[in-house]
Amino acid sequence: MPITENYALPTASILDANVRQSIRQALVDFYQRVGLKYVEVKLDEALYNECCREATNRGFPMDGSYSIRPYMAIGVATFCYCYAYLPDRATKMWICLYTALHICIDDRVNRGKDTKHLYRFHERFANCKPQGDPGLQALDSLLREVHLYYPALVSSLITTSSLDFVSALLIELDTTDMQISTKAPFYPEYSRLLSGIGSAFSLFIFPATIPYQEYIQCMPDLMYVVNGVNDVLSFYKEEAAGENANYVSLVAATRGLTKLNALRGLVEKTAEAHHNILECLEPHPEAYDAYVTFFDGCVKLYAALRRYKLEEIMLEGSSSHNSRYPSVVGRPIFRVWFKNGARLQSWIFSGCFMSCLLILFLGIILCWN
Repeated sequence: MPITENYALPTASILDANVRQSIRQALVDFYQRVGLKYVEVKLDEALYNECCREATNRGFPMDGSYSIRPYMAIGVATFCYCYAYLPDRATKMWICLYTALHICIDDRVNRGKDTKHLYRFHERFANCKPQGDPGLQALDSLLREVHLYYPALVSSLITTSSLDFVSALLIELDTTDMQISTKAPFYPEYSRLLSGIGSAFSLFIFPATIPYQEYIQCMPDLMYVVNGVNDVLSFYKEEAAGENANYVSLVAATRGLTKLNALRGLVEKTAEAHHNILECLEPHPEAYDAYVTFFDGCVKLYAALRRYKLEEIMLEGSSSHNSRYPSVVGRPIFRVWFKNGARLQSWIFSGCFMSCLLILFLGIILCWN
């Protein structure tokens, strides 16, 4: 069965050439700051078919108006790029279905589909009642399995992340016409914290055998990176579709910025959070390696999916840009060198200072003789 990516997204508008170039430059800067580069990648069709069979066998809606089939490609990309290194295949399959369901539900809300059952999701979930919507019922049943793959506390955090996601959708529905206030500059952070499922996708990074104490202090940065990478690499797609309810647009509105300046700020903060994580996890090699592998795959995921339209913008004049930044594999040296350039600059300064002292010392000796 061929891979399906028919999301029924809004028709893209034609962006001004200068806007396109500015967005592209922001994306190039992002890749450069994290030591990676844009590469075209493909999905595994055999794995896609396997995941679709799993969804069908579970009774998840794969046809009709509630179908999650168009979103299985996103789940498969998550499986084979973000979390391919995880040792347990059943866990990766569960994450694949988890991802597809959340994106499907999110898109249904954005397209104005029937959402009456969404308002009762938490109540029905808590009381083990039928959800009344095949997609929500599939999510309900999947969440009840999380304890099979993760320890108790981690399972609870993953579950609450999904419940917060549903709450965020309800807030979005109820505040469609709300005037965005410049007196509430942190509202976008709150909204994104709820909607991004960042906690769950951050916790998925680490195999269940790694004690959560090794990475729990990184969670704020991990969540920021998970959401930040999404917001940066999906911005072109959303801007072309005329979307104004995304994180970048909210930041721009609440802080009196242009969207492009808000995007540039997000690139900088996401890169900073990435380097914070690398330094925090360095004493824990297994957790560190898991994160590095995840991050590389997470960035590739957006190139693998037509949904994000990166090939439209990143391949424009790519030959003149790709040589500007290195591709880093394994334990990247950039984790120390390029943290805002501070350490590299200090090393250069120290080296120059010591060289001057040595020259001065030799000069004194020669004069003395």
